[in-house]
Amino acid sequence: MAQHPAQLDGLFVALADPTRRGVIRRLGHGPTSVGDLAREFPMTLPSFMKHVRMLESNGLIRTVKPGRVRTCVLNRERLALFDDWLAEQRQVWEARTDRLDRLVTAPEENSHMNPDLDLTLERIIRAPRAAVWGAWTDPSRFEKWWLPAPMLCRVDRLDVRPGGALVTRLSDDGVEFVPHVDASFLVVDDLERIVFTNAVDSAWRPASPAPVAMTAEITLSDHPDGTDYRVIVRHGDPAARARHEELGFFEGWGSVTKQLAEVAENYEAR
Repeated sequence: MAQHPAQLDGLFVALADPTRRGVIRRLGHGPTSVGDLAREFPMTLPSFMKHVRMLESNGLIRTVKPGRVRTCVLNRERLALFDDWLAEQRQVWEARTDRLDRLVTAPEENSHMNPDLDLTLERIIRAPRAAVWGAWTDPSRFEKWWLPAPMLCRVDRLDVRPGGALVTRLSDDGVEFVPHVDASFLVVDDLERIVFTNAVDSAWRPASPAPVAMTAEITLSDHPDGTDYRVIVRHGDPAARARHEELGFFEGWGSVTKQLAEVAENYEAR
């Protein structure tokens, strides 16, 4: 605990040795004489007594000699310092885990669209979610729709998992391929949601991608005619959003979404 740093340091040092931990474990069953304890460990009595003195000096045990036999007794109040410290750390980490869980498992809370910063589009794809998901996760299918025709795509890396890489190249003639996207996946919920960003490259380094940095969220949900496919592309400031729109966001993303639908629908029809 923060108010007992020196005491905790001593406790951790005292319990860093497996012999001393073994003594604590044994005394947890009740008081035991020094002689009986020593017989359980493969060392001389003088060596064993060094461990006993270390535990005693840090208050984890006490020794009493009501008669001719010296007995070791566990100090459970001292061990309570560990319980308090662990409880404090557990609260900190559970709070962080709860925040992460809300981020990952509550897409409806994180899918809010800010019209000043975000661009969005939606399409009903006449194929089940599994077919649409496959078009996102199978490199051979991904290459067929990721770039507006007649440009060609080559997938270098498509590791659809949190922290996985998305690296592609493009070509106008099918001969020379130049870098296109170098991005990382942030969130992947199987058959439901994909979030990736080009602001962090495939090596997890901060990036300044041209022409604009963005984070894209793709969500899939069931629809009577197939799959409700939605895209939200987030930007850091209004100027970046405006630039992306001027560069043809709706034409470009609309075109590749149409191609994605064709890939998914044709795959399902096979």
